[in-house]
Amino acid sequence: MKPNPSKILRLFAELQDRLYDSETVKNAISQICRYTKDQSIIETCETIAEILEIEFDRNFDTVNIDWHFQAVHRLQKHQNWVIEKYQEIQNSVNDYNSKWSDPLLKIIDTQLARLSQLIILLDREPDICDNKGNVIRPNDLVVYLCKDEKDRDYKHYGVVRATPNGYRVAHFFTGETVKPEGKIVRVGIGYVHLAHYTTDWLFKERPEKEHPEKVSDIQIEARIQKSRQKILSAKDPLWNLLSYNCEHWAREMVYNEPKSTQYEEMRLGNNFKN
Repeated sequence: MKPNPSKILRLFAELQDRLYDSETVKNAISQICRYTKDQSIIETCETIAEILEIEFDRNFDTVNIDWHFQAVHRLQKHQNWVIEKYQEIQNSVNDYNSKWSDPLLKIIDTQLARLSQLIILLDREPDICDNKGNVIRPNDLVVYLCKDEKDRDYKHYGVVRATPNGYRVAHFFTGETVKPEGKIVRVGIGYVHLAHYTTDWLFKERPEKEHPEKVSDIQIEARIQKSRQKILSAKDPLWNLLSYNCEHWAREMVYNEPKSTQYEEMRLGNNFKN
């Protein structure tokens, strides 16, 4: 005769207690979602929550890869602790009538296997995404939403570059501008700057998808360096709202053709959004 099943049932209960202990999983997946915009990682966290039937905080704060991996490592440590209790069940289960353990093992085996798969999926560096969740890749055209001196919206353009220190945005801008006599627009000295990528730079266009025959990382880098050299030798074109603004420059770096879609909008009678 098999012994009283109370012990094996308590082990199953203890396993579930460990799984939900101190809301570790809830806090970890909340932290992961707080510091990434990677949609596949967020969906993985949502699946974990569905399996455990828990609610968690999906509010995004800022991108932080270190905080992402800290939470993943906490999940891995917690999972190992749960597996220790699972092994204790495995070592004892044959001593008891299977009618008590088989239904629970069927549920728990699936539960732990799925959670193990999902935690492995989280253990990777998240995609770099903008504030709208768009994946950012090197050579992408990106825009930063700004206001001019008249409080009008405009888009400041840049080109994403991959560097040993992470993603940067190469962009062309001006400081003080002047309006030469007889001219209708202001002009200024242009500067090329490499800024840290932040999620406020929004995805605009993926050049290799739009015009793959025109895009080469080596060519883009060479054009950016050439533009910098022109500035050093005072041979660079002046920044000009209509004829050579940030978008002209960015598209020239990518496609070797200075063009401003915003200027074209203005010519068609729309509000100009530089």
